[in-house]
Amino acid sequence: MHRSISARDTSQAATVMGAVVSGFASFLRQQGAEAEDIFERSAINPDVLSDPNQPISLPAFLKAIDTAALLTENDNFGLWLGNQYRPEYLGLWGYVGLSSATLGDALMNMSRYFPDFQSRSSLKLNHHQGKVRLEYGLLDGSIVSRRHDAEMTLGNVFNVMRRALGERWAPLEVHFSHGRPECWQDHQKAFRTDVRFEQESNAIVLNALDLSRPMPGADPQLLLIAKQSFNVIRLAGSVRFTLAERVRSEIVETIHTGVPRIEQIADRLGLPVWTLTRQLKDEGHTFSSLFDSVRKELAYNYLEKTAMSISKLAELLGYTETSSFTHAFNRWFGASPKRWRDRTRESARIDEL
Repeated sequence: MHRSISARDTSQAATVMGAVVSGFASFLRQQGAEAEDIFERSAINPDVLSDPNQPISLPAFLKAIDTAALLTENDNFGLWLGNQYRPEYLGLWGYVGLSSATLGDALMNMSRYFPDFQSRSSLKLNHHQGKVRLEYGLLDGSIVSRRHDAEMTLGNVFNVMRRALGERWAPLEVHFSHGRPECWQDHQKAFRTDVRFEQESNAIVLNALDLSRPMPGADPQLLLIAKQSFNVIRLAGSVRFTLAERVRSEIVETIHTGVPRIEQIADRLGLPVWTLTRQLKDEGHTFSSLFDSVRKELAYNYLEKTAMSISKLAELLGYTETSSFTHAFNRWFGASPKRWRDRTRESARIDEL
């Protein structure tokens, strides 16, 4: 039986407010899936349904989404989960947006309190030449399975935008850092606009003039209560990132667009290469060792959870030859990728009997 791997231990696991579980459970029922079964497989306590402000493990919640995608055979599970997610299902974070005066205020407030709603994560607004980019990213380098999460999260924010701009509104563009999935046309249907993959970040691009639109549910008193509640909870107040964690996260974000170079990662982090190298050494790491560990976890994730061919996976991970990937996989796991996948699937079938 194969055990899940992790490149390193973290001092504090990433969390998300339990409010997300309610909307997830509702969508599971619509898909004909058993929420209790998926909760159990992902080590999520169903009691969280009655305590929306309780923090739960973000990796466990993302595992639940990945598991649901497999069990329902819905490759775009995260996309459609986010597309139908009512902002009210997001608890305090959703109400921070819904009760704001304008869409611009809503997005600023949601960006400000997002690290409290979901730790080790980032949501930020960037203005440039009459356009606005709302960018989302995971900062936890231990999480390598990110596609369903990114599509769900942008869908959540998209639904808040539609409250102000109308159900027929569409953004200028939507960007995802992951590769283009097989049924990519669904993404254009869900967001009603051009969706681009293998981009620098996950983002919704809209016209800056849209920010002035009033939120129909604006409620200053409710907004004040939500903000005060966040200040009390302050889930992410003590989170500290090591540089190695930040580098791993950037490698995960960029590997789908080509082999990440240390110069590229240093630039994304706003550090000189020599500073990045020295600080990683102080933490007991090198850039190449972190790159190798990310490749290892991504290989494990894709072989276990997808039917991707070995040659395609080798290309995705930046190997010019499939034989080079096979050699690396043998070094990591003591077996060829094909033999490892066959053995893992046989173990899973035995467990289900």
